[in-house]
Order: sequence, then C-alpha cells, then structure tokens
Amino acid sequence: MTEQRARLAGWLSGDGIEIGALHHPLEVPADARVTYVDWKDEAGLRKHYPELDGDPFAPVSVIASAEDLGPFADETLDFVIANHLLEHLEQPIHAFKEFQRVLKPGGVLYMALPDRRLTFDKHRALTTNQHLFDEHRSGAEANRRAHYLDWALNVDGMQGAEAESRADGLLASHYSIHFHVWTPDSFLDFFVAARNEFALDFQLVGYAAAERDTDNEFILVLARAQDKVRLQPALERRRRSSLRRQLAASPLGPPVRAVKQLLRPPAR
Repeated sequence: MTEQRARLAGWLSGDGIEIGALHHPLEVPADARVTYVDWKDEAGLRKHYPELDGDPFAPVSVIASAEDLGPFADETLDFVIANHLLEHLEQPIHAFKEFQRVLKPGGVLYMALPDRRLTFDKHRALTTNQHLFDEHRSGAEANRRAHYLDWALNVDGMQGAEAESRADGLLASHYSIHFHVWTPDSFLDFFVAARNEFALDFQLVGYAAAERDTDNEFILVLARAQDKVRLQPALERRRRSSLRRQLAASPLGPPVRAVKQLLRPPAR
C-alpha cells in the first residue's frame, strides 16, 4: 500500500463497505470494519477477469453495484471505499447519489482514481462534464459502443475493422473498461460541478496526488453533510499527543502532574 493510501485511510473507522476491491482491498485501521461489495460473486468476477487468475480476492458478501446499493438502508454506513471504481461506471453521478444516501451525516467517501497521464488511458481524451451530465440525464446506452471503440482504438491500439470487431466483442460481454478518464484537475472540476448541479452533500477533506514514479493514482476523501473544517482523526490524535508532550516539558508540567496525583483516587 502506498504511503498516501495509508495516510488517508486514517479517516476510516466504524462500519463501512468497499466496492469492487477485487485483489487490492484497502488496508484499513483496526477500528474500521469492512463489508465487501461487488456486482458479481467471486466465481463471476473470476470469469469476467481471467487475467486475475491466481490472485486472491477480497471476500464478497453483498452483491450490488455502486449505482444501486439497494441492500443498504439510508444513512447506515460510516464509510464507503471506492478505489479505481468510478472510471468503470457508466453512471458515476448515480454512484455519488447512492454514496450520499447510504452514508451517515459526517460519513466518509474514500476514492482512488487513475490519473489518465500515468496509465494506459494516456492517449484518450478527458471525459467532459457535459458528457457525464448528458449520460446521467439520458442514459448511457447511446454512447456505450462509442466508449468501447475508443478503448479499442486508444488503449488496445487497433485500427479499422479490427477495432470495430473488438468494440463489438467488448459490448457483447459488457466488459468493465474505463468508460471515463480524468486527471486530478478535471475530476475536481467534475466533482464541484456535479455537487452544484445535483445537490451532492459532500466536502473535500483529504487529497493526495501521485508522489513517486511508481504511482498512477490520486486519492480524495469526501465527508458528507459537513459545514465546518474537519481534521483527520489520526492527525487530531497526534496533535493532542503533541500538546500533552509540550505541556509536560514546559514549566507547567510539574504542577499539573502534582494536581493529577492529588485528584487520582486512592488505590484499594
């Protein structure tokens, strides 16, 4: 796990879900309890992703999609993890609405997304906000084959009839490609525009960009129903610990310790 993932995972605690973890479930703090959700059971996922044969998968216990989290009641989850997921969704705005529905007020959405410039998507055009809004309102069916053809041309590097045939094959199997591509800037533009357009109740509380040559993602942490500045829980704990150490080392340290001794109940 990258340093950025580990650092921002400090936001996670309580009961939550990770959607689409496959062979890379996020390592979470000890006080975070995760239920794994995917659109197929393990047998179905292995059939869909034969390239992952032999890799251990996170144990899926709930069958659902990010765009329809029907098994989960409103405002029941402390966190949702959606790593390398939104780019696979034809309707990411539907997913944002579902994340908002199932999260408690103050609940956390943790997302890692591939940076187009650092992946096999580098030759593809960025997805525009208008495209996403239009698909949300009118459905994804009209553009589905165009997405698959774009993949065949600009990821698989095919041309002409070969690319057309490849697109038809992907369409027939409904293969889970990257339907949409972003950079950090373009995704943040999309998030702010979608929040304004569709009344999404999230604020950005954590962010990390790629920091090393081996990184290919950026990470966002969003909190639901927040109108005040929030500190990451782990950082707040470290801040309080640092203040205690500073107090202990200051001239006030000895008298404070003496008062605490006086207030301590006698041993039995």
